[in-house]
Amino acid sequence: MATWQDYLKLMEGLSRTLEQLTQVELDKNAAASRGDVLGVEECMKREQVLSLSLRGCDQKRDAMLAQLGLHGVSLSQLEDRSPPELQLETKRVVEELRRQYALFQNASQVARDTLEINLRAIERMQAVQAGDAAEAAEQRRDHQTDFRA
Repeated sequence: MATWQDYLKLMEGLSRTLEQLTQVELDKNAAASRGDVLGVEECMKREQVLSLSLRGCDQKRDAMLAQLGLHGVSLSQLEDRSPPELQLETKRVVEELRRQYALFQNASQVARDTLEINLRAIERMQAVQAGDAAEAAEQRRDHQTDFRA
């Protein structure tokens, strides 16, 4: 049977995982900014591993909430539902989890924006290159002498 303290430990682990994900997003943004495709791919692999870890934490969290009789209780309601002697610790854990989640969301958005900007730049370069190739082919056709006449 899970205890409230077990649940708080799980939530602290979730905060640490979000902190790691935030770092991966920062690394991915840096790699994308310098055009390091291999670095971005490595970050995406790390991101997938951490995402699987988050899924596992989420399943454990659901099971623990059910064992504690708190199924469907939101994060914001946890402090009110915690044992009186653990209210301060619960508040600290919940605030840290929220803080880590907000940091992750911000880092993730910055990385996503950077990747999109770089993708658009690549698409523009490809369009220019395709246009240049078409223009060069047209110029070759225009400059060819027709000896059949």
